[in-house]
Amino acid sequence: MNPIPVVLFAYARPHHLARVLACLRENRVPLIYAYADGAKGEADASAVGEVRALLRAIDWCEVRRIEREENLGLGRNVLAGVSEVAARHEAFIVWEDDLICVPGTYDWLCAALRHYATDERVMSVSAWNHPRVTPADVDERLYFDARADCWVWGGYARSWRGMDQPAAAKMAAVGAKGIAADAYGADLPRMAGDEARKNIWAVRWLYHHLQQGGLCLRPPWSMVEHIGFDAGATHASDAFGWANPPLQPAPPLPAVWPDPEEHPECRRLWQVAAGAGTRTLAGRLKRVVRKILSGGLLSRIEQRFFRVRWAGDYPDWTAARAACSGYDAAAITAKVIAAARQVRDGHAVYERDGVVFQQPAPAWSALGFLREAAQARGGGLTVLDFGGSLGSLYFQNRERLRHCAPLRWAVVEQPALVEAGRREFQTEELRFYSSSREACDAGMPDVLLLASVLCYLAAPYETLAELLQTRPARVIIERTGFVIEGKSRLMVQQVPRTIYPASYPCWFFNRGEFLAVFAGRYRLVQEQPDAVATPAGVEFRTFHFARLDP
Repeated sequence: MNPIPVVLFAYARPHHLARVLACLRENRVPLIYAYADGAKGEADASAVGEVRALLRAIDWCEVRRIEREENLGLGRNVLAGVSEVAARHEAFIVWEDDLICVPGTYDWLCAALRHYATDERVMSVSAWNHPRVTPADVDERLYFDARADCWVWGGYARSWRGMDQPAAAKMAAVGAKGIAADAYGADLPRMAGDEARKNIWAVRWLYHHLQQGGLCLRPPWSMVEHIGFDAGATHASDAFGWANPPLQPAPPLPAVWPDPEEHPECRRLWQVAAGAGTRTLAGRLKRVVRKILSGGLLSRIEQRFFRVRWAGDYPDWTAARAACSGYDAAAITAKVIAAARQVRDGHAVYERDGVVFQQPAPAWSALGFLREAAQARGGGLTVLDFGGSLGSLYFQNRERLRHCAPLRWAVVEQPALVEAGRREFQTEELRFYSSSREACDAGMPDVLLLASVLCYLAAPYETLAELLQTRPARVIIERTGFVIEGKSRLMVQQVPRTIYPASYPCWFFNRGEFLAVFAGRYRLVQEQPDAVATPAGVEFRTFHFARLDP
């Protein structure tokens, strides 16, 4: 069986590309066509050189590099590159240099491409999805959508034919079929009008599907995330609203693949998600600011006020702590309590880190793991949620864990939060403790949960070793920092002022040293990257472990 190639497009963001290549290696991709665009000038020549060095250093799969002598821009580079690969291969997978994925993504795409290879109703398969456009009744099933996308997708040589026609012409052809230009979102006709000026390509591919009456296969949840929502992005820096919740493992391959029929909710969901109404006041202001300010100044403003930042390289905790305002400040605690009250009283759907949300909480990738733990013990579940605030994850997922009854959720937190938890939020299921020993005295845990907490502890390995002495059957470690290579680093994390003004030390661990803590006692069941924008050389990852002995 011939391998299905990945067609990778890169330009001048070596840090993003390094993370993407790590994902492709983890997915055991056998063949890559790497199209490296040329530099625009001296300003980006160094970054372009770093990107090409990364591509030349790949030694874990076959690579066919195409290094452009001039800067084609994203649109021209993709259209030319995919056309070249489609002339050589019947199927292919298109990937850009700012899209990361979970393990199993490549195999899932390949299986789907092979299954529908001869069905001309299917023009593409996608690894991306988003809660805003996912029909409510999908559950864990695959489904078809008439609107395709451009964030990690597979296609065929047969479905790429005709892509030499510009988006405006395709939009007119769609209209001639009786389909309104904005039937799948008011953004499409706007993008078609901007195709040549902005040198974009994806809107042509989307209208191509509508023109040909073809469909795109979608997973029930996204396997990929865009990490390029920053000032360095060529075309995606305005797409903050499409950031996904934490990625879940790749969905299982179906025993029976669905027939190619569009889900009836797709058109309406796209009209709502990408309609004219989505152009909020905040979005309009942001676009105006982008036009007024220079790229460099805008980037500094966004970093200071809207994004988590990490800085420094400190020799020890004391030195890092001296540069911070801390997490246990009274104002932060008060904000977390106020947000939790809104959830409790029905004024918000859920909260996280003191920020309230009105939409349903995204599906949690650990739910299946928790259900397996409950089944393994014959029903019932005890979770030790170390650093779990006022039960954020419990409130987000309690309805989804009803079949695990009796459920006992034990949160270990700082004294101020424990006091507030016991006073206002404690129930028969949800309990608050000031130490893991106190929590275990009330019942030993089946699952140890450490969600974005280990990297904020002064002695993380000592704490982890102590917690593992409780011998939980499963361990979930989420959104934890790691260096991509080299020794562990200690930095200072600064929270955006739009959330609350605070900073605190943050570890980025050496992965090998971290996994050594579990060696001989636990097996690694699942590992996946988290979609967190980080400085060069570091990333966030999630791990699921199962105890080896019964």
